[in-house]
Amino acid sequence: MLLLAGCADAGADSPYGEFGPSGSAPAPEATFGAEVSVGDTEVRVSYRFANDGDEPVLLINRPAVAAGAGVRYREDAAYVTEDAGGGALLSQALFGIPDTDQTWESIPRVGVTEVAPGETVEVDVSSAVPLTWFHPFGSDFGSGAMSIPDDVDKIRFCLGVVSSPFPESMTPQTEEDGTRTVGHASAEQHLFCSEPVAIS
Repeated sequence: MLLLAGCADAGADSPYGEFGPSGSAPAPEATFGAEVSVGDTEVRVSYRFANDGDEPVLLINRPAVAAGAGVRYREDAAYVTEDAGGGALLSQALFGIPDTDQTWESIPRVGVTEVAPGETVEVDVSSAVPLTWFHPFGSDFGSGAMSIPDDVDKIRFCLGVVSSPFPESMTPQTEEDGTRTVGHASAEQHLFCSEPVAIS
């Protein structure tokens, strides 16, 4: 049995929260814009990503959501974690293995979208209010269940993008539903983020 110990998450000083994603790779040539709106029952994000470069890129934009006995990789879903500075962070991105004493039997997977040079992708994402913790490695990292604080006063969205040439660890696997997936903690990414929006 393969047991994986925590070793590579964002860390307490990360600008994306202690257990959030991390973005250390340079930005690819691209145009990104996102609109975040907070309603009484849900947070909605509409984003547009255009690949302005000469090489394809991978968007990390299909989190695995429980569905019956399995999962579905959904483009309209986002991970929900606590952001740096006390806010909430919605993201579609790669996450490192949480830096705790917890161990995992396997690395969770996430769906990807390849965007060719000159191609543009437009996506709508939503998350129910009140916000519920949603992390690819779960909600308990050895010290009790994680949650989003009730008093968060702002929220933003971040999208993870991996540039060419893709490392071997990022070779996608095709799932039964046709979704192409990669494992978390498999590559460096750049995070494109919206401006924070106040939660009234």
